[in-house]
Amino acid sequence: MEKYIDKMGIFEDFNFKLVVIEALLDKSSAFQDELEALVEEHTKNYEWYTDAGPIKGILQFFAELNIGQTDLDKITELCFDGGNEIYGYIEPDWDGEDCFFDVQSVKGFEHIKNLKSVQLISMVAEEVLEPIKKQGIVIE
Repeated sequence: MEKYIDKMGIFEDFNFKLVVIEALLDKSSAFQDELEALVEEHTKNYEWYTDAGPIKGILQFFAELNIGQTDLDKITELCFDGGNEIYGYIEPDWDGEDCFFDVQSVKGFEHIKNLKSVQLISMVAEEVLEPIKKQGIVIE
């Protein structure tokens, strides 16, 4: 499987960038319209349950997405959960049974200046969140 990286260069772990993008999905982000069009384009012909795998066009969009500080400032909470909406955009029939989206590093979280809390359900080991916890941000 191809490895994706954050081309804006602030998030060490691409999967952490996905968690950040997830936090912006309901916040009128600068990229919302473009993302909705892309999801519509790629998912309407998605072949369910064929092991089609992740949709490369959407992964590429997220890799290249430059999240502006204005959008980053809208984030007050991050949620690490295999049920996050973003994973359905990338691989509509993903069952959560593998480690494909697991987060290994939260380096770059410092750019999310208004972060107040983190919901830890799955997808990340608690020790990976230590740098966030050290900043006094609540881990629930």
